[in-house]
Amino acid sequence: MIIGVDYFNYGFDQQFYDTPIPTSEIDEVMMGAGMYDEMFISVDTTLDDSQTKPAQWNLKTIMDAKFNNSLEAGSIDGAGHIVTKIQCYRREYMSTNTDWQLVAQFDYDDHYNLYTVVDRFIENGKTYEYAVVPLANEIQGDLQVGPPIDSKFYGSFISNLGSNYSMNIDFKFSDLVWNSNTSSSVPLNGQYPIVTFGNANYRTGTVSFLPLTPQQEFGYENEIDPHAEFINRTNVIDFLNDGQTKVIRREDGDIIVCATHNIKTTPKDESLEAISTVTFDFTEIGKLDYNTMEKAGLIADAGKSVYTYDEDGNIKWNQEYIAEDGSIQSRTRYRNSFLYERDNLK
Repeated sequence: MIIGVDYFNYGFDQQFYDTPIPTSEIDEVMMGAGMYDEMFISVDTTLDDSQTKPAQWNLKTIMDAKFNNSLEAGSIDGAGHIVTKIQCYRREYMSTNTDWQLVAQFDYDDHYNLYTVVDRFIENGKTYEYAVVPLANEIQGDLQVGPPIDSKFYGSFISNLGSNYSMNIDFKFSDLVWNSNTSSSVPLNGQYPIVTFGNANYRTGTVSFLPLTPQQEFGYENEIDPHAEFINRTNVIDFLNDGQTKVIRREDGDIIVCATHNIKTTPKDESLEAISTVTFDFTEIGKLDYNTMEKAGLIADAGKSVYTYDEDGNIKWNQEYIAEDGSIQSRTRYRNSFLYERDNLK
């Protein structure tokens, strides 16, 4: 907020810091009479003094007030309401299909100022754009669209929300079967049967690959650790056998939402039992749309973290925070797919 009260409810003149993100040089902004359409404040020292409007909010932005009939000046616009949830949407960039698809939804938590969403269910070779929508209970705020992101990866993967396994070593994909249901009947006075088709149209197949630890897959070690390979292979088997929906992503862009079953292992060689090939069957259970993702539990949550600035405007990551029960918790850091900061709504 541009105008507000301090953390202790003593009013504007009694604030310890006049802005939610204090710096060594700026703790108060005064604006006189005039006509303004936007005010931008950042601790990024690489920015010049030109009057060019910023393209987007970034980690070193403190305030970007557009004065669009509200006093909100954060990275999202809650339309004057208190934000309770945040949604993340995705669509293919510059495509004739302009529908936004929900890929993540999570609670807004003012203990954090940065959220990280990992989107694993994307097609190879496409360009996507993402958007954030704040929710105030059932009221949606403005759509905040980010820059386009290219999707590029090599190999094949099988994933769910919590796990992602590459299938690049000794990968084999069996014949892919398109299944449909039909019924045929031969009339007594007819020479040929009548065939009726149902609505079923799904794929089945078999996949095999050699799961290896990173130490073996990327050649970090010269010798095989049988126990480490066993633990890694067990994790893969438990993942395939947990009864949850999986998504297979292939390098050619094909995506299969499926159930996996009939898992088995085969030693790589009679003289090399420390590593084994894993084979499983899969059955396609739906398209990668909102209905399937919502029913299968594939709508993502967000990783959460906290950052502030040092005296030089550099980002400092806080690895601890005080939980609601007063306890000090360690914070998990997340590798980013794309980032969204919370705004300063109060």
